[in-house]
Amino acid sequence: MPNILVVSGASRPEGNVHAAVDVATQAITDGGGTVRLCDLATVRLPIMEWGSDDQSTQANVLAVRADARWADGFVLVTPEYHGNMSGTLKNWFDFLYLELAGKFAGVISVTGGGGGDMSIIAVKNCFAWCHGFTLPFHAAVRPVDITDGVITAPKVLDRIGRISHDVVRYAPVLRRAFDDARKLGSGTEAGVAGMHVGDYDGG
Repeated sequence: MPNILVVSGASRPEGNVHAAVDVATQAITDGGGTVRLCDLATVRLPIMEWGSDDQSTQANVLAVRADARWADGFVLVTPEYHGNMSGTLKNWFDFLYLELAGKFAGVISVTGGGGGDMSIIAVKNCFAWCHGFTLPFHAAVRPVDITDGVITAPKVLDRIGRISHDVVRYAPVLRRAFDDARKLGSGTEAGVAGMHVGDYDGG
């Protein structure tokens, strides 16, 4: 059963974001995945300070890094603020790198009415810079897609379901291939995985 971490990128208990998280979590379970939730409205991280020894020993930072190491794949859900991902989700990224390398993610944006393209691109770019891979497919949730805190738009439900099932399907395949490539050493034949020889050994 693949380990999938769902990350809720809202800084407060925001109903629309959590509506998307609920749908994704259920679809991952239905697809055979084991789910953990990282709710950034609850898991309060400090603003990342590069090289801070104090931050690296804080309980929430250690927990976030441990959950990301545990995960084979991710579903990343962000509200769209000013044409970008939330600062809360970007701060989560800033505490991670090796934990995301060689892994797979799907992306969902929750918007104020737009298509979510800018925030989706921002999340995918950030994941790529951590040497991770993202599904070439995504979903955006608008206020009109939600009724009484629940997503009711069939097309949006369909897209979130497809994303979640594909993350369960492809994340373990990609992680195994990346780990096998790392075993080839640091030469060019190992591809980008060769740049991670000597990193933590997963898990």
